[in-house]
Amino acid sequence: MTNTLRKNAHPCMGRARPRRIAALAILLATAAACRVEPRSAGGDQELHPANAAAGRAGDADLLREGAWVYREYCIGCHGEKGDGKGPAARFLNPKPRDFTTAIFKFAGVVSGGLPRDEDLMRTLVHGLPGSSMPSWRLLPEESRRAVIAYLKTFSPAWGERGPAPPLEVSQDPFSPGDAASVAQAAARGRVVYHVHATCWRCHAAFATQAEVDAMAAADGELAPPLRPDAAAPREVDDSWGGKILATDFPRARLKSGSSLGDLYRTIAAGVGGTAMPTWKGGLQERDLWALTYYVKTLADERWQASHPIPSQPPATAAR
Repeated sequence: MTNTLRKNAHPCMGRARPRRIAALAILLATAAACRVEPRSAGGDQELHPANAAAGRAGDADLLREGAWVYREYCIGCHGEKGDGKGPAARFLNPKPRDFTTAIFKFAGVVSGGLPRDEDLMRTLVHGLPGSSMPSWRLLPEESRRAVIAYLKTFSPAWGERGPAPPLEVSQDPFSPGDAASVAQAAARGRVVYHVHATCWRCHAAFATQAEVDAMAAADGELAPPLRPDAAAPREVDDSWGGKILATDFPRARLKSGSSLGDLYRTIAAGVGGTAMPTWKGGLQERDLWALTYYVKTLADERWQASHPIPSQPPATAAR
């Protein structure tokens, strides 16, 4: 569930706060939405919606299994119609995915293309940290594959066109185990971030105008003028009619993962339904990797905060 729910999970700790009440409302709404009849041997689950895409998305048994899994675990947030308007959705930010548009934020394909099954499986397995989408790793793999087939019935796009080709991941030109090489990559990435990709147009800037001017001059480029409020990320529109805050790298959890491979995939592919463009082909591969290293250094600052959330349990102290 959400960070708020995890933080305020115990109902007996002091007076109920508004965030605790909202978290309880999410639990109750989701529980009410997820009541389904026990699965009977050989029983059919009605496919909803029943459209032409459903017949092409997979075999009938797989879709029936997927319909059951969806109604058991997903309907509370994503809704009966797959439109992201389940009973818990009004309490959530960011909002649950609307499957009827066939637009997905995170995938290993160029932004706007239909994701591959392995992209959807990655989201199911890892969840989206910093959102209400949990990991469904504990579900059997066959159940996850079934619900992937079923969610494709919510949009005719899956019957009209196939998944986009996978994004090619080039070889990392830097040496991840070499501290000097990593520092060189991050330093170049800082230039790419502020001068070439101008990521601060949505995300925060991490350099002053004087520093940007100096980086641009050293690269033989004209210095872009920073926006007046560039020290903070901007709120931008998305394709679902909502507003989202561009990721604040040193403070926010990265929804699609924070490893070098995860970051390369997200930066290269772009984020579907948002202002985050596809940088594959827009930057030279060396600069694309350098930008990836720099964003990772920013993201890693989160773990050096005064109250860090450890990525692994601390080692047991010697006695």
